[in-house]
Amino acid sequence: MTVLMKPAGPTPLTLLIVDDHPVYREALGEALSRDFSPMGIDVKTASNASEGMSLVSGSPQSWLVLLDVLMPGLSGLAGIKVFKSMANVAHVVSISGLDADVWEPRAVAAGASMFLSKNHTSATIFKKLKSLCNDGDSNPLISTTGVSSEYRLTQRQLEVLTLISLGHPNKVIADLLDIKEQTVKIHINQIFKELRVFNRTQAVLKAQKLLLTAPAPEA
Repeated sequence: MTVLMKPAGPTPLTLLIVDDHPVYREALGEALSRDFSPMGIDVKTASNASEGMSLVSGSPQSWLVLLDVLMPGLSGLAGIKVFKSMANVAHVVSISGLDADVWEPRAVAAGASMFLSKNHTSATIFKKLKSLCNDGDSNPLISTTGVSSEYRLTQRQLEVLTLISLGHPNKVIADLLDIKEQTVKIHINQIFKELRVFNRTQAVLKAQKLLLTAPAPEA
């Protein structure tokens, strides 16, 4: 297994909060700035997607974008897809006060790494975002030995794949990863598509062949 590496030299990670509500945006920005500062991660804010894309475009940093679902102009699922298409965006995280049961599966299907509720405290948001930072570096995509970039899975998809290989059903995987069962199903569909397989058994066997998961223990 090989990991797609960044260009030589450190590439700092920057968190961008895109939210049209000035009080919430600035309050969350200040709180997360304090929390991420010891990790060397800067926090910037933008009032809309266009302003956020201007900050990201052409910058040398790797970005983690926290994007409000519902804003004037480009937002929602389209906003996730646009930010995900930018080469230096490592993650897009969707955040909203809307119903998580409805929007989390939609956001993940559109490419978001996770969905966060605005009902969370800033400490909870920090903890969840920190899990994507890998000690200040962006979350690399995993490719297989041989043809670079032929198979690419996100860290969350690898976690789901590992739990599948351990024989866990979707409900247990959802509980272990603290996500919705529908979100697990979306991840599994994306795994099948990426690995070019049609069921869980094929996915596990191919993952073991590609060294994406540990081999099953012998009986």
